[in-house]
Amino acid sequence: MSKFIKFLCALAVVTCMITIAVRYVNNINDAIPGHIYVVRNKETTLDLSIPVTGKVHNKENTYVTFKEPVTFRAKDIGNYELSLKLFDIFTLPSVQVSVVDEQNLYACGMQAGLYIETDGVYVVSTEEITTEDNTKLCPCQNIIMPGDYITSVNGVAIKEKEQLCEAVQNCEGNSLDLEIIRDNQTVYTQVTPVRAQDGNFKIGTWIKDDAQGIGTITYLDSDMNYGALGHGIADRSSNQTLDIKNGQLYKTNIISIVKGEKGSPGELVGTIDYKDSNIIGTINKNSANGIFGKITNQDNILNNLQSYPVGYEQDVHKGNAAIRMYHDGSFHDYEIVINEVMYNSNRNLSFIVTSKDLLELTNGIVQGMSGCPIIQDGKIIGAVTHVLVDEPTNGYGIFIENMLKQ
Repeated sequence: MSKFIKFLCALAVVTCMITIAVRYVNNINDAIPGHIYVVRNKETTLDLSIPVTGKVHNKENTYVTFKEPVTFRAKDIGNYELSLKLFDIFTLPSVQVSVVDEQNLYACGMQAGLYIETDGVYVVSTEEITTEDNTKLCPCQNIIMPGDYITSVNGVAIKEKEQLCEAVQNCEGNSLDLEIIRDNQTVYTQVTPVRAQDGNFKIGTWIKDDAQGIGTITYLDSDMNYGALGHGIADRSSNQTLDIKNGQLYKTNIISIVKGEKGSPGELVGTIDYKDSNIIGTINKNSANGIFGKITNQDNILNNLQSYPVGYEQDVHKGNAAIRMYHDGSFHDYEIVINEVMYNSNRNLSFIVTSKDLLELTNGIVQGMSGCPIIQDGKIIGAVTHVLVDEPTNGYGIFIENMLKQ
């Protein structure tokens, strides 16, 4: 065997060993909660069974080993850094340990109508226009981008798409000064409309200024603040979470359920009457972890809800749990089995619906169920976020603590 072949074999072995080592370290990282919460004056035990040691940077510089169950207990509120080492040699990313007071939330599961108004006019897409002389142009090419928010034209604030359309129609072929929010940065630019074949001036954008639908309220606190959906309201074409100016929750009436099938997730079908008397709350924030606001029309809603302590990510484990959903005039808990817990992912847990009642009702998870609270071991631990489209009995969820961080 030549030296070169020997070198290639040795290189392949080393590369394989490095790959295995990297995968092992990544698996170890994935087995460690990204944030550990300790309820003040209560014991919190982690049973990770991994060859990792740690040092809590508190007054005592407490040392722990995760080869065996570790119990934390603290009496003072605070945040501490937990530095970690694999085999007492290799440094791993540090984890924050937070000592908090016990928090309780009302697990909801009630559907609501959602209506939001964007902060400015949202650009869905851009397109070419056939002009009056039969040429194809895109006036906004490299000027306006999908995902932009147009907030003013010629110094006048734009709140509705009709205002932008009117400004374009009245431009008389002159350029328009635009103020745009792009990636949270303000951009000032100009665009010149062109006259299309139908005689109207256009700039070649598809725009929207609102969104609506049906979703599920996850939780309420004692001050009637709520979290819902477990994911943000996003534009369907770009999947970008919409920046909102304001929004409202409305009473909704679920009139039918389209069962999920492979390739089609199904949906809750309901009616929403968008009148002021049907408003039950405000939508103050739309984020990747859900929508948030305040219930303003209580209507004795807490009388039918049960309070649970918050279960943090280190409390979540594989096994039996339940999702709560309002149906046919009352709240129901439906059995699921959590089959994977993912600390370092935007999908924190996956589960399988095992409840015969829910399978008969929906065949699993359907659109509109996003936000249904997940309860395990007497704690509210998360919310339903997505369904596996090819298998509607399988779903994904978010940790409740990530919703509380907003």
